[in-house]
Amino acid sequence: MTALRPLIIIGAGRSGTNIVRDTLVHLKGWETWDCDEINLTWRHGHIHHPHDIFTPKMATPRVSRYLRSEFAKLARAQNARVIVEKTCANSMRVPFIAEVFPEARFLYIVRDGRDVALSAAKRWTASVEWKYLAKKVRYVPKTDIPVYGVRFLKNRFYQLRATDKRQALWGPIFPGMRDWARSRPLIEVCAKQWAVSVSESDQAFADLPQSRSFKISYEDFVTEPESVLKRFLDWYDADENIEPLRQAVSSIHAKSLKGWRKHRDVFTSEALDILAKPLERHGYAPST
Repeated sequence: MTALRPLIIIGAGRSGTNIVRDTLVHLKGWETWDCDEINLTWRHGHIHHPHDIFTPKMATPRVSRYLRSEFAKLARAQNARVIVEKTCANSMRVPFIAEVFPEARFLYIVRDGRDVALSAAKRWTASVEWKYLAKKVRYVPKTDIPVYGVRFLKNRFYQLRATDKRQALWGPIFPGMRDWARSRPLIEVCAKQWAVSVSESDQAFADLPQSRSFKISYEDFVTEPESVLKRFLDWYDADENIEPLRQAVSSIHAKSLKGWRKHRDVFTSEALDILAKPLERHGYAPST
């Protein structure tokens, strides 16, 4: 695996991580898993950990060997030079990943948390997508399947009984999220989820050498995708033919920008307070 430079895309759920990954794998030799993300692979060895914030100490030799073997397996199968991986919960465990993969580099994408919260709220109340689920199950460690199967059933049973049709849990899990999900308006839960994801990532990248991470904004990417990708590839020191990327980004558009303003009344004052500091830190205009 040391011959590879794994590229780990970091971003809160609904921040554009999918579109960035799906664009980059148009480059020859840049490969990824044939499913949306592999969160349960990352959690192997810590299946009962109550949230998605992992410390470097949790990267035990056994866990590290397992994760590196999964990346190496995909690299061999796909004849990959670069493994591009995107799992939204990784926004809460960058130091853990950096310990497992000291050769990895990170592409950090941030999107306006108000747009993220609105988009995430839709996913919390979405029905089961069975084809999507079937692809993800293929990459769940076999010994972990019974535990996650029970959790899945409990989550969906909770959703069926919920008056607002929300799941018990969705997306990256922050400490105390179960209590928030039971007692708070959904928009506040989604705001907190984004704020914790971004804050954990910010702290992690502040502690890592600048040479290991490159930050972009979702808004810049959908507005000028080719320009953003050129800057990223220069930073990554990748001598790649950019023509496949030009074709890949030709259909990207910016219609989703600042959509939260049309739904301003959805946000409670508490939700906006939760979002305020991370938004300011990343240069987004206040919610006034």
